[in-house]
Amino acid sequence: MTDTSPPSNAAPESATPEALIIEVAKTLQQIGRTDLAERASVAAARVRRPATVVCVVGEFKQGKSSLVNALLAQHVCPVDDDLATSAITLVRWGEQPAAVVRRKAVSGVAGDPPITETIPIEQVGDWVSEIGNPHNHKRVERVDIVVPSGLLQQGLVLVDTPGMGGLGAGHAAATLGFLPFADGLIFVSDASAELSAPEIEFLARARDLCPTVLFVQTKIDLYPDWQRIMDLNRGHFQKAGLSLPMVAVSSALRNEALQRKDKSLNELSRVPEVVKHLGDDVVGPAKALATRRSVGDVVAILGQILAGLRAEQGMLADPATAAAALAALNEAKARLEFLRGPASKWSVLVGDQVSDLSNNVNYRFRGASRDVSRMMDERIEQLTKGSEWDELARYIQTVVADEVTNVFVDLENGRNSIRSEVVELLRDEHLDLAEASPIGASFDVTELWQGKALEAAASGGKKALMSSVTTIRGAQGGIMMFGMLGTFLPAAAGVLIASNPVLLGIGAVFGGMGLADDRKRKIATRRQTARSQVRQFLDDVQFEMGNQIGNLIREIQRDLRDEFTTRITELVRTYTETATRAQADAQSSAQDRQKRAAELVSHIDSLAKHESALTRLAA
Repeated sequence: MTDTSPPSNAAPESATPEALIIEVAKTLQQIGRTDLAERASVAAARVRRPATVVCVVGEFKQGKSSLVNALLAQHVCPVDDDLATSAITLVRWGEQPAAVVRRKAVSGVAGDPPITETIPIEQVGDWVSEIGNPHNHKRVERVDIVVPSGLLQQGLVLVDTPGMGGLGAGHAAATLGFLPFADGLIFVSDASAELSAPEIEFLARARDLCPTVLFVQTKIDLYPDWQRIMDLNRGHFQKAGLSLPMVAVSSALRNEALQRKDKSLNELSRVPEVVKHLGDDVVGPAKALATRRSVGDVVAILGQILAGLRAEQGMLADPATAAAALAALNEAKARLEFLRGPASKWSVLVGDQVSDLSNNVNYRFRGASRDVSRMMDERIEQLTKGSEWDELARYIQTVVADEVTNVFVDLENGRNSIRSEVVELLRDEHLDLAEASPIGASFDVTELWQGKALEAAASGGKKALMSSVTTIRGAQGGIMMFGMLGTFLPAAAGVLIASNPVLLGIGAVFGGMGLADDRKRKIATRRQTARSQVRQFLDDVQFEMGNQIGNLIREIQRDLRDEFTTRITELVRTYTETATRAQADAQSSAQDRQKRAAELVSHIDSLAKHESALTRLAA
């Protein structure tokens, strides 16, 4: 039953957006619009805790996990002198500590749903450390940890990643491919040595892709000369044209300060500076964006409700106009009912535009894959040294990762463009629609490599050499980056391009080749084998991406259809309830009409004040 008791008319000037939206939700509940009240409650939750993801990356044993623990002021990620992280750890807020492991299906077939299981939080190290899970042989995509933390409660999500192993192409490409969808990146390097050239190169690209990149130099308590290393790194940044915030920290001092509850020691650790950067540069902007989205959504709700209430108020005040007003309402309802059908212009527009988007994205990706294949053919003809093959492996994996990322970016941009066109088409029907959350998907490209030998048999020396290459691959290729995105963010960049065993294998073979008479023939044979396997890899990527694109296209079309249908249904309900109430008013007694008029004044006054306050916030 609808609660007709008058709501509070207060809309304090100092009220926060969240408080105002919660008051709007309460009023909507009172007038019986539970559908819109739920939508407003979602908007309030978005303001309270916007999802912001910050990835912590760097080489092995640089203090990434220790930094995460120091930021959270509690021991969450496993840390030990002989412990290295081998799988993704995602840490977000929760009222009670808990951990869930997400593993790839035993079948290994692409597309099979992952296996999830809850584990005691004390056993996280058995799944994410190199000792408990060497080379990620347990096929862990990620471990989700929830803990009560003031830092995380504001919506921040920290991602502790495995070491990047010399910034191998697979790790760097995976991270760079994800950055357009991340809110921030913390690059960690300890104070034992200055940054390497690949690290500087990685940071230069990351700065162009991610809104916030922070450099953190760790372990300053262990290295008295840390300031000199910091100055050297600053010089490298200046030479590369990079302007990044830099913070030198000691996680050990932070932990000691927390145990002693020593404020001065905590300041010496400099970890609070990192927390401040996260708040000012990551959480703050994300919260502002979420607030704008939520305020816009609730203002649209208020506009719709106020229009209906004022229409009813007008008919109560002037019964002579009631018949004409009811006719107008019924006409509007008829138009909206037609808009819910498959023959409406917006529905046809969505179908046509989504089909065009699918064709365009597939065409561009196939063209990019063909260009990569041609580039590989040309470079394979020119390369003979193992070091050159390693550089080519880094280059091609980065290129493919970029192209895969571009696909998901194009799909997201296309979805937003189609949505804007539909909003314009329906503007005459007063469908004020808020921004939508981004789409997402992911798959693991590492499974597509076929580790075939380039020769049927190999000498004992070459077998030993290839064994060492396999070890390198194990160190570089186990990362399951960004599988968490299906939960709260776009998984668009969760595509991993791991170290290329074919190219590394060829490089090792070429590096160990002698000057035998059949050298040219062997080089030609191996080059042909390399070209064949590279093409096979690109074919597999195209096949898997075709499946991903198809799934996302269907998701886009379904989401757009459901969103606009829901908004239209809300309007239909508004018109229907207004007409029904007006008809009931016309048949009620003068005393009941007077009472209803007073209720309308109270509701309209309350909602109008909130609309005005929220509109000022949105300006």
